[in-house]
Amino acid sequence: MSKMKLSFSLVLTIILVGILSTSVFARGAFWGGLTANGTGYDFKFINTSHDSTKDFSVKVYENQDGEYAEVYTSAVLSDVPSYPEPTGAAAEYKTINIPYSADGSAGVNFEQKVIYKFVLMDGTTETETKYAVNWTHENPSLASIANDPNSLLDVDGSGLVNANHTGVPGAASKGGNKHGFYQNNTNSCAACHQTHTAAEGEALLFKDGVYSTCSACHDGTTGAYNAFASTTEETTKEIAGTFNVKQDTTHNGSLHQSDGSINVSAAPGGNTKASGSNTIWGNEFNCASCHAPHGSGSTMENNLNMDPLGWGGVAYSTSTPDGKNGKLFKDLTIIDLDSATLPSSMTTPYIVAKKTVAAGDISTDKTKEGYMYSREGVVLGQKVIQTYRWTGKSYSKDFSLWLRGSSREAANTVLTGAPPTLKIVWRDGFAVGTSADVDAVTKATISLGIDVETTTNIRSLFDSTYANYVYDSGTEMSKYCSACHTDYLSNTRTIKTGTYTQAHRHTTGKDNLTCVRCHYGHGTDATIMKDSNDESYYEGDHAGNLSYYVDPNPSSALKRYTGMSVCYACHGSGGQFINNVNNDRLDGPTSAIYGSHTGVNDAGVGIDDGEAPLKPGQPGTRE
Repeated sequence: MSKMKLSFSLVLTIILVGILSTSVFARGAFWGGLTANGTGYDFKFINTSHDSTKDFSVKVYENQDGEYAEVYTSAVLSDVPSYPEPTGAAAEYKTINIPYSADGSAGVNFEQKVIYKFVLMDGTTETETKYAVNWTHENPSLASIANDPNSLLDVDGSGLVNANHTGVPGAASKGGNKHGFYQNNTNSCAACHQTHTAAEGEALLFKDGVYSTCSACHDGTTGAYNAFASTTEETTKEIAGTFNVKQDTTHNGSLHQSDGSINVSAAPGGNTKASGSNTIWGNEFNCASCHAPHGSGSTMENNLNMDPLGWGGVAYSTSTPDGKNGKLFKDLTIIDLDSATLPSSMTTPYIVAKKTVAAGDISTDKTKEGYMYSREGVVLGQKVIQTYRWTGKSYSKDFSLWLRGSSREAANTVLTGAPPTLKIVWRDGFAVGTSADVDAVTKATISLGIDVETTTNIRSLFDSTYANYVYDSGTEMSKYCSACHTDYLSNTRTIKTGTYTQAHRHTTGKDNLTCVRCHYGHGTDATIMKDSNDESYYEGDHAGNLSYYVDPNPSSALKRYTGMSVCYACHGSGGQFINNVNNDRLDGPTSAIYGSHTGVNDAGVGIDDGEAPLKPGQPGTRE
């Protein structure tokens, strides 16, 4: 399990939530956080087991010349109440105090700049480990890399140096970037790995786990992207938000707990009942669950993993819930739309069809699906092989990335019989060529991944009037989130949907209703949440009024908008709000069902592209 990096004391004692959920991610064991209290440390935790008779204590170890020696054991806290499905409420937490004392039997004689390890014990079993370093003798406090001029805090590394001193600042960048696009003389491996002196065994990482390795650079101390940046007005426009959130009652922050202390199965909307042996859901949740450390083809797109959790290698099957979520479709028959029509009912969630390109299929307008063809140079009269997705009512074109592997990898797209002249557009999930090229393909095995086209401004995902918007980018973002929050990807609210649970759900499978229009990817608190006027703590009628923006619910659920004000931002007009003064301040939906309207394509053919133009005042449109 990854250990919490010391430079992030601000993220300890985390309340983690998922999309549209007020429940936290249950660890399945014991969920702890370490905070300094000025006279010692508090180890807060929740008993998330089903056993309310468990006894807990904390053992403290002092780093002595690279070895940890036990110096103190707290009193036992007996019969701790259990919360198998915690909400993060204050009453669920129990606290064991580790006081400062010169008397080793009464507490710990915390010494300045000495590393201490705190281990939460379930009886005689170790369950959670945290680290701390003190800056002062009498007033213990968590230190950070940012104010450590002597680079003392290599706490979660091995403490050993490679023979050729790899990983020193600057040296690791020679011969290529750290995350992909490597050159043949690269030294970038040394930025994260140590061959003979690693702190973590599975990947020979120089820190003890993925989280600690990533945060060594992404904590604002190296010039790399700072995932823990303080909140500003600009943060409200970002996709991620920040991990630097406050979880006290005046901020009610929440974030994705990516330190490896929980499994992927904790995600609301996923397989929450999966065992630890499940090859997907049983893995620890960390930075690499979402990001590809060795690159995903584009540094412009935040190194988002093209196949989060590996669903592209799971063959679709109706025999198990996980099989139903598989994105590997083997030996598909290719439907010829020049002589046949798409099925009117679902056969499999994704199918493959081919057709001759007509004028209405191509567009230079970035807000139209035809743009996906035009930017690849597709011309009238060529033929394409295209993935189609079942929307709950019909099949429509899908532009999910086709994963490209090898015969030794499960996640691999194969077009049987494809000639070398057939152009495969991997990132958008189609192939184009002459009729002869396309007709030579006799069957298709499609492995679906995700390619999210993003910029630094979230509007690029959902606002068709925005200069950097690209059709389908918001939909791909929702698919990305649904790798973990599977059941929350829905194309209709009128039909019950879901793989692991069935319910009516808000539509998320359209660009203008993408998940991150309502939620941040990393974390949120009252300083970056907005109201229904799209105004935040930094602007508007309530600028500087933190209490106005604090979410009143038990969890703020990584939301961009306080409470449920995002609902009112879209739906706050009409008879149901006829007496509300805000009706005149906001434009309402552009149709009876927000985000859905009919129109015509470039050839004048009627379509329902599902992308209603946004109006000023709707969520995310304020600059």
